[in-house]
Amino acid sequence: MRNLLLCEFKKFKRKKNFFLALLAAFVFPVLGSALVAGRPSADFAGMISFAREESNFLLLMPLLIILAANLFFSEHYNDTLKNLLCIPVSKNRLVFVKLLVLLIFSVVFQIVGFAISTGMTVLYHIPLTDFSLQFVLTAATGILIWAAALPCIVLVIWFNKSYILSVIIVFFYTLLNYAMHFSDAILMQPLGFNAGTLMPIPMIFRWLYQFNIPVGEIQTAFYNRFSPYFASTSACFVVLLIEAAVCALLMICIYRRREI
Repeated sequence: MRNLLLCEFKKFKRKKNFFLALLAAFVFPVLGSALVAGRPSADFAGMISFAREESNFLLLMPLLIILAANLFFSEHYNDTLKNLLCIPVSKNRLVFVKLLVLLIFSVVFQIVGFAISTGMTVLYHIPLTDFSLQFVLTAATGILIWAAALPCIVLVIWFNKSYILSVIIVFFYTLLNYAMHFSDAILMQPLGFNAGTLMPIPMIFRWLYQFNIPVGEIQTAFYNRFSPYFASTSACFVVLLIEAAVCALLMICIYRRREI
């Protein structure tokens, strides 16, 4: 298992997308922290939230899907799948290792963003309030964003055509989720079989926003109006991890049927 994991990471050495993703993990939090720090009400939670939310919803999730396309298409384009199966390595294990690589990348991406935002906070002489809580929220969000990306990764593997189609799917999936987390009609629903619960980004937002401290009348009014629809930590993780498990099973089924 360890050797497979190392092999999957070594594939990124030849991929420019991976290095661009690492660069984005540094640049985006720096720019976001600089914007937040210029506000009179700037605090540590606000500095971290930009890297944890905007960076995740708009950047990390599509990066995970593009990297997944690289991982799952590599054996197909290089015609190496039959060699792996002769070792033998099961297709189930291959899928599991690839998903584990994506999970590690997601959490590390989050921690890098957290470290940079923390450094920027110290640079601007802002107190590091609730440091442990913010770190745990950031690392946990990395797990949730990984789970949020899996439904789209299933589609990418299912179509199995090209990177161009993957990018198109990623664009619409990311845009749909991001747009939904601005909609009161989506967010302000009780937990159940509805878009606010089943769509990943709105669900993550319903969980994360309860840890924000509202500033000003507008934010306070929205917080009070939105608070009855917050999702608990257990509910958020249960919903997204169940969806992740279903997606993983679908990936295994699709990968098993793939011709060698």
